[in-house]
Amino acid sequence: MYNYRTLLDDLQEMLTIIKSLSTSCIIFNRKAEIIDINKAASDFLKIGNTEDYIGQKRKLGIDPKFYGIINRLLNGETVLNEKFEFKRADNTVVLVNLNASLLYGLKDVFIFQFSEVSIRASSEN
Repeated sequence: MYNYRTLLDDLQEMLTIIKSLSTSCIIFNRKAEIIDINKAASDFLKIGNTEDYIGQKRKLGIDPKFYGIINRLLNGETVLNEKFEFKRADNTVVLVNLNASLLYGLKDVFIFQFSEVSIRASSEN
């Protein structure tokens, strides 16, 4: 007997896996609406109640480059180690290294994976 899975079944399974990752991940649609966010990302962005953001009651402050990145992803590119800014819930701005891609099988859902850019002080000679 065959076990048929739908794309929605696979998406739900993938979202469950993403939630357990230690890497900060946010799933966006092309309108910059958050579909899902994992604990690492919500902690990093100091988001207390993720449901406010998933339900679109609150918007996440994101870099104006967002739509340019979405266009690149729609054209088949993968974004690797690009500098990107998020505005945290406490209104501080943080610079991150962003990796982003279109989710397989979906035409307007994207995963943004990121980590904070560490700025090292230059040593004086």
